[in-house]
Amino acid sequence: MFNMTNRERYGQLVSSAGICVNLLLSGVKFFIGMVSGSISIIADALNNLSDVATSAIMLAGFRIAAKPADEEHPFGHGRAEYLAGLFVAAGMILVGGKLLFSSVDKIINPEEMDAGFITLLVLGLSVAAKFFLGLLYRHAARKINSEALQAATIDSFTDCLATSVVIVSIYLWIEFDVNIDGGAGVFVSAFILRGGFQSLKEILNPLLGDRPNQQLIDDIKKTVMASPDVLGVHDLIIHSYGAKRIFISMHVEMPATLKLLEAHEIIDKLERKLQSTFQVSAILHVDPVIQGDEAFDEHKELAIKILASIDTRLSLHDFRVVPYKTGRKLIFDVAVPWNFLMTDRELRREFQRRLIALHSDDRAIIHLDHQYC
Repeated sequence: MFNMTNRERYGQLVSSAGICVNLLLSGVKFFIGMVSGSISIIADALNNLSDVATSAIMLAGFRIAAKPADEEHPFGHGRAEYLAGLFVAAGMILVGGKLLFSSVDKIINPEEMDAGFITLLVLGLSVAAKFFLGLLYRHAARKINSEALQAATIDSFTDCLATSVVIVSIYLWIEFDVNIDGGAGVFVSAFILRGGFQSLKEILNPLLGDRPNQQLIDDIKKTVMASPDVLGVHDLIIHSYGAKRIFISMHVEMPATLKLLEAHEIIDKLERKLQSTFQVSAILHVDPVIQGDEAFDEHKELAIKILASIDTRLSLHDFRVVPYKTGRKLIFDVAVPWNFLMTDRELRREFQRRLIALHSDDRAIIHLDHQYC
């Protein structure tokens, strides 16, 4: 049934299923809750009603995400899916908060319930329905890599636990005349709030710009490095504007002896290969590397040695040597690792100090690259 290749249509179909299931569950539970006077059942019904709204928002999010790029949104509308997931998480938190206050009031002012085994049966079927809906969401989230559907998965499984607590509270009332309805409502609220905050955390990461998948980073670098004319790569940047809307840029080191047209042809082929392999838009920049120059190699090795003496994690690229008075000027970029303790100014000054100690006539101009991948 779910063999569509278009991820947006796939997401719309799953969201529509969620609307139907949650709408049915909400109506049944609300009726039972009103008849029995159980705050925990009404709480569960309202939770399902909120799920109808969030499923509708997801549906709208997938539809907006499917829209092509336009003049105002040249990178497409893919991030609308993230916003849909954000609304799912926010809805869970809002409902959970309201139910918490209602449940606390029920603890302070308890009321008798009028519930029987038919109620337990209906709620048990509700747990089964939400469990299978959660499985559907989880399968779809993994298949199309959707943060919004992942949030819906957490919400559905949270609902299963919450409704199970309600069933326990009703059973205790029927069998032992023990009323824990208000406490059960608090427990349900806690489950909903926990799931909401967990979903919020996960959905905010791509919205804020989280680190790309390490496997993708490694595979992209490996693909480019496989070219015989590539000596090294650096400054990889990956921008995501939604699933399958990824843009990358990277500097590629190539021999300086290559002719311009040759280098251009190699880069063009690599860009097309990255696009076909990873479904990304790629822009590669050529950095010429001088080879076989003894003086150049000597100064480069000196710079590498000094950097290693400061921190073994430091690496350089775009290295050049130009005359400077009676000495040389070393010009290069340094890749600064995460959690590096020195400031940019401190690193430059320390390198300069160590360079002058070895070659008093030399100086360095250093550009510091802070990593994005």
